[in-house]
Amino acid sequence: MHRSNQSWLRLLLQLFGLLLVSGIAYLSLGAFRDPTQSGHAMLSSVVWATFGPHLVLLAALVFVAGMLACRKKPAWLSGALLTVSLAALAGSIFITASIITAVERAGGTINLLASLHLQSMQDGGPDEWIQLPRQDHETARIAIYRPVQTAMAPVLVYIHGGGFKTGSITETDRDLRWFADRGWLVFSLGYRLWTEQQATWQLAPQDVYCAAVWVQANASRYGGDTTRLAVLGDSAGGNLALNLAYQGARSEMSSVCPGPALQAAAVVVQYPAVDPLAIYQHGYPVPGFEPTMLVAGYLGGDPYQYPERVAAVSSYSYLHAEAPATLIFAPEKDGLVPSWSVYRFADYARLAGVEVELVRIPFASHIYNQMAANSVGNQARLSITLRFLQQLGLAPLLAE
Repeated sequence: MHRSNQSWLRLLLQLFGLLLVSGIAYLSLGAFRDPTQSGHAMLSSVVWATFGPHLVLLAALVFVAGMLACRKKPAWLSGALLTVSLAALAGSIFITASIITAVERAGGTINLLASLHLQSMQDGGPDEWIQLPRQDHETARIAIYRPVQTAMAPVLVYIHGGGFKTGSITETDRDLRWFADRGWLVFSLGYRLWTEQQATWQLAPQDVYCAAVWVQANASRYGGDTTRLAVLGDSAGGNLALNLAYQGARSEMSSVCPGPALQAAAVVVQYPAVDPLAIYQHGYPVPGFEPTMLVAGYLGGDPYQYPERVAAVSSYSYLHAEAPATLIFAPEKDGLVPSWSVYRFADYARLAGVEVELVRIPFASHIYNQMAANSVGNQARLSITLRFLQQLGLAPLLAE
């Protein structure tokens, strides 16, 4: 009877292991498909930059267990477990190693041990909140993260993403604190998000412009050096960051907020929404976050009925040779902001005379860096940004 119980337990463990590695193999196959055309690919692309090392470790453990059980009955189950776990292990190693290799080639660093210890993107919050003067809407706020040494600290201005519909100025709280701990003075800017009652294609750019004017005028009071200032943005915030910095370089943007335009020495953006039509036409329809809904909501209707609004928000409209040096992160499996649209923008920016560095992250999706702190994707974003800003002389001594 005891031996019979052991046999049943072994059988259940083998079936459970087979289920696990079948899931990993399924995700490995999906990683090679087009995420703008397949839900399978969308699901797979979300996983690897965050959980890749965990899946490699899990597949390896099941493979070892399969090796130990290869002579146990039933033989077909042992053989299936060994075969599928080997396939899952090979696929997960290839995908994860490809991501790490691309990051290291781009000058980033990955700590594999740290990548197994995932953390929340929320930390202790900002050191101070500022409500902008003469701005009465709730999003007219700035979150400030102060470095330990505040004298002549380089400045980072961050603009969050969220499809112009969601998101908050502290959604990447731990990353913003990471930069402050290394000597940057960090300002995270809010802006109005669109609702069913109000499109914000004009309002959101005005909001970040007004907040940026305040930063330009007041950063020195917090110990910031605005001659060494970089603008960071993700997704929708990447669009706003590019448009803000590129217009600021020529002082082109008129605003209801008086004051000097922000003068950025560099821009760092991730999966930026540079081309609203590409997103509208080709983005994968994630339920509740459909690209057609996001673009139409921001513009106030079908973009083909409002070509002037499309031109006003498109980052192509602001390309010129005086634009600051730009680093663009482009996850290669982005189903929301199609990867090819970001590659194409980088090409056109170079043609316009902009100094552009494009970093492609294989097998990575939209918000590949924001799922968890310490993940491979999160380490990639931080370490490559650090390297880029160091090369431009925009990093504090603490970070070097």
